Amino acid sequence: MPNQEVENVLNACDDLLSCKFLVAEYKITKVLKAIASSSDVCSLISECLESYNRDREFARTFIQDGHGQFACIMPTEEFKIVALVFCTLADIDNKKIDFTDFVKTYFGKEENAFEGFLGTMIVPFRDLLAEAFGFTKLTEQDEPAKQESSDDFDDEDYEEENQDKFEVAVKIAVQILSELEECRFSRQIEDIHNIASSIVKTSSLRDETVLKALTASLKYAGKGIKQIKFLVKELSDLVFD
Repeated sequence: MPNQEVENVLNACDDLLSCKFLVAEYKITKVLKAIASSSDVCSLISECLESYNRDREFARTFIQDGHGQFACIMPTEEFKIVALVFCTLADIDNKKIDFTDFVKTYFGKEENAFEGFLGTMIVPFRDLLAEAFGFTKLTEQDEPAKQESSDDFDDEDYEEENQDKFEVAVKIAVQILSELEECRFSRQIEDIHNIASSIVKTSSLRDETVLKALTASLKYAGKGIKQIKFLVKELSDLVFD
């Protein structure tokens, strides 16, 4: 039986692949929201992040050669591709990465920098998710038609969809899991990891009581861990607002 939530993620990726640069950041937000709504995809990404060193892999992927030219050299390991693209999209969505500068800098040598970004990062990410859950890869079908009308962009729709606290909570929890990869293992780190993973796994229940209980536990368990201090605060403000 088809997994509708996974299919929604793939459709969101297809929308990004067929959009104009003008609305790409909005489409990236849609991809992340679709991911947050799929417990299966969230679990897969969480597994990929468990053995992923974000800073090291970013340094290896987004490089500057001896001639001063910038380039994107994607990893070959599948789990690293999934983790890298997810973290990059999350950073773009959170404005940690300026999307326009990022595309021009690392894909500017190509005839169309935006299409270079899509082909280099989004297509393999989308296909790996499709393969993992038994869906058709883009390399096995006709690619979606390029360049949809910017009339499809709806500010009111964008604002309305951004109101789902469960989806936002999952995104923050996954970011916390990513940050924990930089921390030395301890019982406290293990507890934080388990709580953040539980937020991801229980999101499909859409139970506010459960989310509040897990957030309160995370706030207590995360005391003294500077790497996640602001993420925990962001989650707490979201849940207890």
